[in-house]
Amino acid sequence: MNDIIPERNKRSGVCYACTDDGLEIPVIDLTHSAFALDTDAINLDAMIDAFIAGLERSAKTPAALMRAAAANSILVRGMLDSSDTYTTGIMTYLHKLGPDNLGDGYAGPLDRQWAAGLTPLTFRWRMRDMARLLAGHLRPELERLPGRPVDLINIGGGPAADSWNALLLLARAGPTLLHDRRIRIHVLDLDPHGPSFGARAVEALRAPGAPLAGLDVALTGITYDWQDPTLLRWILTELRSEAGLMATSSEGALFEYAADGDIVANLAALADAAPRNMVVVGPVVRDSATLDPRLRFSEHVPGRPAIRYLGLAHLSDLAHQAGWRVATTLDGPMHQVFQLVRQAG
Repeated sequence: MNDIIPERNKRSGVCYACTDDGLEIPVIDLTHSAFALDTDAINLDAMIDAFIAGLERSAKTPAALMRAAAANSILVRGMLDSSDTYTTGIMTYLHKLGPDNLGDGYAGPLDRQWAAGLTPLTFRWRMRDMARLLAGHLRPELERLPGRPVDLINIGGGPAADSWNALLLLARAGPTLLHDRRIRIHVLDLDPHGPSFGARAVEALRAPGAPLAGLDVALTGITYDWQDPTLLRWILTELRSEAGLMATSSEGALFEYAADGDIVANLAALADAAPRNMVVVGPVVRDSATLDPRLRFSEHVPGRPAIRYLGLAHLSDLAHQAGWRVATTLDGPMHQVFQLVRQAG
């Protein structure tokens, strides 16, 4: 780990952990007011208009000037670095903190301005909806099967904030639901830095007085390439033998970057090797048929991350090929978060 840049203005009741780069940053906790997201109070039309105006300005700005402006902004620099590739788990996580939770040691005015915009909002919205769907599925299962272990599989999940936030929501909803269980978050990712921070974040949440104190929770990172789901099948088979509860999620990863064949192969592995009552939760970027017309051009903006505007209808077709169906959806401005369940029969 690099030298630590400490957070000198810690917020009461918020946990903190360090990235591999030495940034001490907040652990997102959707049950804490610091991370509250009241989507009903958001003027989405105004944010979309501001987003479009910003893209138009950027298109007219020479690349050298953009790089110079981004030199002092960790968030903008991170987005430029993800041009034509993927946004790293840690960078995506920093976007989810919100402008008021960015530390002075690494963020400046441009970061806070960017963090108040549409792109970070969609990341926060997406994560909230995923945590809600995961928790909503797990709660009745936890009530029905006390003491059983819980395994949360997170494909390409970086720090896996959706997984630990599902646990936080469950801990608040039913204080004894998670007691006396072995709970593990298994993060399957090629980039080790996200899971490394995620493990420290979970440890911070387990500290005395923290929201998950006293619970047997841990996060482990596993090197995984979704182009070969052999390892996924093996992990699921091993975990299934323990007869515990399982759920899988993939936020901003498999369903946003992977090719059709890889999505089907991973969903088929999950269908073949996981318990039948397991669900898969993920987001899909809206396609042109469901995206706000003002945002349709964003798919073709040069220099953006290589995100697929897959659309829920196409995702549903891919899921069907692998034995799944869409059971539940939650709508956001850029994403639709879905829950897959096994097809009947």
